[in-house]
Amino acid sequence: TIHRIVLLSFDYLEFSLKFQILVILMTDKEFIAQLLEQVTILTTRVKELELRLSKYEHPKNSGNSSVAPSQDPFKKPKTLRKKSLKKPGGQIGHKGKKLEFSSVVDNIIVHDVVHCCSCGEDLPLGFTEYDARQEFDIPPITIEVTEHRRVKKKCSFCSKENQGTFPEHLTQQVQYGNRIKAFSVYLQYYQMLPFDRTKELIYDLTNHQISTGSLSNFQKKCYDKLKSYDQNISKLLLQSPVLHADETGIRLNGKNSWIHVMSTKTISFFAHHLKRGKQAMDDIGILDAYNGTLVHDRFSSYFSYQCGHSLCNAHILRDLIYIEEAFDAPWATKIRKLLVRAKKKKEQDPDLKSSYYTRAFNTFTKTIRPIIKGYDKKFKKTDEQRLAFALEKHKYLFLEFIKQPLVPFDNNQAERDLRMIKVKQKVSGCFRSQDHIHYFSRIRGYISTLRKNKQSILE
Repeated sequence: TIHRIVLLSFDYLEFSLKFQILVILMTDKEFIAQLLEQVTILTTRVKELELRLSKYEHPKNSGNSSVAPSQDPFKKPKTLRKKSLKKPGGQIGHKGKKLEFSSVVDNIIVHDVVHCCSCGEDLPLGFTEYDARQEFDIPPITIEVTEHRRVKKKCSFCSKENQGTFPEHLTQQVQYGNRIKAFSVYLQYYQMLPFDRTKELIYDLTNHQISTGSLSNFQKKCYDKLKSYDQNISKLLLQSPVLHADETGIRLNGKNSWIHVMSTKTISFFAHHLKRGKQAMDDIGILDAYNGTLVHDRFSSYFSYQCGHSLCNAHILRDLIYIEEAFDAPWATKIRKLLVRAKKKKEQDPDLKSSYYTRAFNTFTKTIRPIIKGYDKKFKKTDEQRLAFALEKHKYLFLEFIKQPLVPFDNNQAERDLRMIKVKQKVSGCFRSQDHIHYFSRIRGYISTLRKNKQSILE
């Protein structure tokens, strides 16, 4: 109380008396400790308020955080890509491509001339000289109806009635063929057309009206036929030395659910679950038996599995950009440049020497250590401190891509595989049936795997 009274009346005292009071107060260690603690509290509070203001100056977007690009403001966000000095369009020396004259011709139309354009005299029939132009186009698309007739014959010797055999796939008196079934499923699960627009497109192309029930039956038929494919793909994923994993939210009957992806450069596997975390991953049943290196985005549930781990550096680069902008932190710039240099080095030489890893690791550690040492446990962590602690905790996993030639810098493989899931939700809004979301997951994974292996999807 005396200290407070002295401080309140301090401005009204003579200079000599002020000096004497300051000397007395400076010898009071308890009072000094209280002042220092109060200064720390106020400094932390000022930083929090400055950060709130900086969010208007440096808002989070897809370039400096994990915010989805669809949530970006109209202002163009910053990007890690450097601006090219090249002009838009084709560059000097670029070899253009055009349609080549084909040696295989389906139809020939002869444009003959019968009268002389000068005197009008009849010209002889037949010709030996001509020039040609070719036109590439799609032939008219129509529904082709094929009738299968099963012949019946009676044996003259034993009077037994005999009949031919229909193809195995013909189970109904009237049914759709496999080509239109494949085309419909392709439109819905690769081009992301909803039921109504798929019906419209088929009608516009073929002048044939197909029902929603038929489209749904095509999906179920394809889903059932791919059961063994799902089992085989799961075994192949377990044999892969590097596996990418991620998950994204999807709406099911107005509620959140999740689609999980496990993928490689040649395989895509999707699975739907009502939950996001470890229970969902256990029910899917791949990660609990996996022994390779799992690349992911630091979601805590992945760390519960005993496989090797490597973390996505693309996420960290965005977070570091935000810390640079909001906190003016030189250490974040240093770490970001270190990671980018290591990425370029890895692209030039996948088998980096262990000495390079040691140097990068030491620089990484020395840069983060001062930020962590300056943290006081009494106070809440700022965004800058949270990121520094995350980098310190998982520094081995962020630099794992330097040690292992097959481990990539980021988790973009899984993110690219999931990107079309968000397109599907934007087009259709949500799924209305849990059966159909399971259809979508399995069939989409199959089509994506075909595309990665450059196989003909419709066939």
